[in-house]
Amino acid sequence: MSIQWRASMSVDTGMIDEDHKCLIALINAIDLVGPGPRMREDMDRILAQLSAYADLHFQREERLQVHSAFTYARAHHQRHRALLRDLNAMIGECKTTAGDDLPGYRARLSEFLFHWLRDHIVKADLLMKPFVLEMQRHAEKAVPLVEAMRGDPRQDLAAWQLPGEWQLAAKR
Repeated sequence: MSIQWRASMSVDTGMIDEDHKCLIALINAIDLVGPGPRMREDMDRILAQLSAYADLHFQREERLQVHSAFTYARAHHQRHRALLRDLNAMIGECKTTAGDDLPGYRARLSEFLFHWLRDHIVKADLLMKPFVLEMQRHAEKAVPLVEAMRGDPRQDLAAWQLPGEWQLAAKR
């Protein structure tokens, strides 16, 4: 289920959209992980990237919401906390899933991430559109997400390919 970026997903044609494209790349990377001896290693790497992405993206997005007086900032913050709890639960489940059950786990993870994309980005984040002009004034000072993630111990930035900004390395 490869997800393609569409204009209907756009919040700001700027920093937030670029961050969301990164999430789509990570979701697509999960779908590329196939069964085999490297499955757990590949899943662990992508889950670490997802965790680092979520932490940083949510901080960036919430900071822009505060600066732009986004009406639903508090509720949005609570949604982010719930997503982080759910993501951490999925990461914990991966660690305890037996090797034979990893393909089923990957399917559940893909479903979780698809719902994250649909329910949070396509619905909740689009509520920020009326605040975009103010958000863009503050976002101009921000660095791209991959640059902001440098130094995060969960990241192996060599696994990220930057041409096209958010394309992940192809499956080996």
